[in-house]
Amino acid sequence: MAFRFILPALICMLCVHIIPILLGAYLAFIDLDIYTVTQWIRAPFVGLKNFADVFSLRTDIGVRYLRSIWNVVYFGLVTIPAGYVIGLLVALLLNRRFFGRTLVRGLILLPYITPDSVAYNVWRFIFQARIGIVNKYLLALGLIQEPILWLVGDRAIYAVMVASIWKGWPFACLVLLAGLQNIPQELYEAARIDGASPFALFRFITFPMLRPVSATLLLLSAIWNFHAFNQFYILLGTDPGKAHVPSTFILQEAFTNLHLSKGAAMSVFLSLVVFLMTVAMLRLRRREG
Repeated sequence: MAFRFILPALICMLCVHIIPILLGAYLAFIDLDIYTVTQWIRAPFVGLKNFADVFSLRTDIGVRYLRSIWNVVYFGLVTIPAGYVIGLLVALLLNRRFFGRTLVRGLILLPYITPDSVAYNVWRFIFQARIGIVNKYLLALGLIQEPILWLVGDRAIYAVMVASIWKGWPFACLVLLAGLQNIPQELYEAARIDGASPFALFRFITFPMLRPVSATLLLLSAIWNFHAFNQFYILLGTDPGKAHVPSTFILQEAFTNLHLSKGAAMSVFLSLVVFLMTVAMLRLRRREG
């Protein structure tokens, strides 16, 4: 009887997740492109050739894919610490009592709850070369002599970083604020009696007590950032150029250039990395629990 209740969910999981994953893994080991897509069942088996091509510095697709991996790692190394620091500072402020604290706590969530399509399109307008307010104020302050192309070339990834930090720090703030409220106040009272300074309170009580929450938050942020897509696609379009990350590069190679098998190979690697990071997060939470 119980199996009948979960059968619809199992069928959905099978059709939406399991079968596509297995099919994608199968495509990674055959030679499927624009010439063989109509007869994909008969496409030749090539083993690990697709993986060798996408990780080789001797092929154009390999160079570009490895660059996209470096881009998403660099992107995470900047946005995750920045979002954490901003979120922590705001959480420390919101953990204090002041007039209108409840209203402010609600307002800080506005960037996070704003749909990606809305938020990143606004930032795309902000970084426009001719009419964007970034160039407008930089010109007014005399910091630049001519408008900068923020959404093209080497600077594009920095524009995405700024927008992503703005969009993501409220979540970090919310999680850290919850962690701060779970710290026993008796620890602070005892430390103050012993003459501890505010910095000592943060160093020896607040920060260590936030370590489990911080570890989970940072690892979860790393998982989300590694398969970042929306911010790059909305801000930079279908071809970000040098600012490609794995998700956008897979989209271009698999569905625009129709290198389906190579796109599948890149997707398998991306899925494997995310899976390993997820396992690490689950083990961390189990150890802390």
